[in-house]
Amino acid sequence: MKRMAIVCAGVIVAGAAQAGDGFSLGVGVDYSSGDYGTDVTTDILSVPVAGKYVSGNWTYKASLPWLDVSGDPDVLPGLGRVDNTNPNGRGRGNGNGNGNGNGPAPAPEPTESGSASGIGDLRLWATYPFATGGPLGVDLTGNVKIGTADEDESLGTGADDYGVALDLYRDFDGTMLFGGASYMVLGDSDFIDVNAVAGANFGVSQQLDVGNLGLMYDFRQAAWDDSHDRSEVIGFYGFGAGADGRMQLYGSAGLSDGSPEWGAGLSYTHAF
Repeated sequence: MKRMAIVCAGVIVAGAAQAGDGFSLGVGVDYSSGDYGTDVTTDILSVPVAGKYVSGNWTYKASLPWLDVSGDPDVLPGLGRVDNTNPNGRGRGNGNGNGNGNGPAPAPEPTESGSASGIGDLRLWATYPFATGGPLGVDLTGNVKIGTADEDESLGTGADDYGVALDLYRDFDGTMLFGGASYMVLGDSDFIDVNAVAGANFGVSQQLDVGNLGLMYDFRQAAWDDSHDRSEVIGFYGFGAGADGRMQLYGSAGLSDGSPEWGAGLSYTHAF
């Protein structure tokens, strides 16, 4: 899902800073699995469609995924475990996630689990690179998450989020070092109260004869006080696909209960 695109922001932004004006369109597949500190394994499949437009110093991006989620209704895509009191949540007997009609919600079982699918949250970015007078690249990004995912199916909070990120990168004869920090103000809904979260990442990307190979670490604070911070390591490989296309493959391993145990995916982008 869009989780991996955000995690790899340092690499994507570094490439965008060197791109010419124009529009590109991409599609991807992302799959992750983990228990997030619960008694149930939650599997998340995401198929995002993304667009990017570069005009002068500005880069604009938008992404909207289709989601298929199976597992604990307290685990939300992109957030991890929260305190979700929605009685219509995935697997709770009274919502779209289980097809149990319009009757009153039964008392929840000790271990809840259910499946749901649908459109995820719409995410928008605007990035501006600052001139440093040297080889160091500095990008500032503002981003918005619009709560288009169905909260009654535990596909999202149903609220809007607002954030900012700062990315630094420098190329050393084909070896790109990058890192960044972010802060996101998460919106509360009628059933979910979440905290603002800070995050950080750093990594390295090596230019090869064909494509680039890299490794990065990503950290993000938990959105709920009783959950765990997110911590994971990601490996990726990107390469050209035809005259105007690019493929990226990646895999991740969780280092904390706040992260999925593992994840993998690929994306394709075509420039017009």
